[in-house]
This record gives sequence, structure tokens and C-alpha cells, in this order.
Amino acid sequence: MNREDCLTGLTLYKGNSSEAVALTAYVQAGFLVSLPFGGGAAYDLIVDTGKRLVRVQVKTGKLQEGCIVYNSRRHRGSKYDTFSRYRDDEVDIFTVWCPENQQLYAVPAVHPLTVEGRLRLAETRNFQEKKIKWAREFS
Repeated sequence: MNREDCLTGLTLYKGNSSEAVALTAYVQAGFLVSLPFGGGAAYDLIVDTGKRLVRVQVKTGKLQEGCIVYNSRRHRGSKYDTFSRYRDDEVDIFTVWCPENQQLYAVPAVHPLTVEGRLRLAETRNFQEKKIKWAREFS
């Protein structure tokens, strides 16, 4: 097995694990959850709230400099790592699983999306408050 195959396997394992955690949480909260067939959808789950269907893209977050950081772009897996932005009509919510603190966060997919999403856990060094997305607001 070469390095690329190992990295692809690790990425799939990490993504599948995060999706399983999110799916379990939605089911335990009493929602009906559907999975798109075939893997071609921009979203990982469809959550039926009883009033509407919500397209959920699951991301794996990591702790970095007082924030939970997650990729908010779509991976077009290939030999060359290529990414693209989600369109407005593709995803309603990013559900971010952070294995390091064992927490799930539901973040509305607000467009235009940046390259990465950041949810702040710790105070900023300069005590900035404007434009901060606090993780506690999305848990």
C-alpha cells in the first residue's frame, strides 16, 4: 500500500466515524435521518425535522489555537487534492464533530463560505468580540 492509499483510507475512516457520530446524535434526538444513495450528493445526511428536510454536511474538526477548525469546502477526491465551494442550494447545516473534545456543533451553512470554518473555544488574546463564532452557540 502506498502513501496516497494510506492517506485516503485514513481520511475515509475519519469522515465515516464523524458521520456515524452525527447520525447517532440526530436519531437519539428523535429525528428521522436518511442517507443519500451513491455518494454523489453534496450532503452526507438528510434530517427530517417534521417540518422540513435539512441537508447536513458532516465535517471533522480539530483543535487549533483555541478554536475548532474544519474544512468548509467540498473535497473532490482525486490523485490531486482539489476542493470547491458549496453552492447556496447544496447544504443547509454543517455538523462538525470534534473528536478531541467529543463535541458536536451544528453550524448554519451561510454563504459565501470561507475556506475553513472556525468555532472559538478560548478567549482571544486581544479580547476581540466582533465577528467571533463561539463554539458554545452551536453545540
